[in-house]
Amino acid sequence: MINDFLKKYQEELISGKIQLKEDMDLLETKIKEETKFLKVLEESNDSYFVEFTPRDINSKNKEKAQEVKEILDDLNAQMEKKAQQMKFYDGRLVEVNALITNTVVINKPLNEESVSNNVDVNDNNPTSLLIDKLSEIKNLILLDPYRAQLDLDNIITSLK
Repeated sequence: MINDFLKKYQEELISGKIQLKEDMDLLETKIKEETKFLKVLEESNDSYFVEFTPRDINSKNKEKAQEVKEILDDLNAQMEKKAQQMKFYDGRLVEVNALITNTVVINKPLNEESVSNNVDVNDNNPTSLLIDKLSEIKNLILLDPYRAQLDLDNIITSLK
């Protein structure tokens, strides 16, 4: 029952993290576009003949450049908030993953626990143990890809 709740919460966190990543990618694209636009505006203001002209040539460009700088400041502030939210999601996912791992270990029978840590081809039912271990790794891939890769390497070496 607790394990089901934790898995459901884990799925909600993962979907929230995916949505947040999409939002961050969109914000990053907007920041890049606005930065390029600001660069174009500033380059148009840096004409060579500005010093020789008695009037302000590109006052509209200067105003627009100031507006774009304000927009960029706002977008960067939003990106900071999103980055903090991403850290929150990462922390929660690590905690939930640890809790799920602990409840799974507690709920397993003693003999299966010792066997599942070392997959051996000589066991009575190696296929089901292998499937169980692979499904655990599948759940880990999004949360901790490095650990999932290590677990896969362990399985491969134990099968050789």
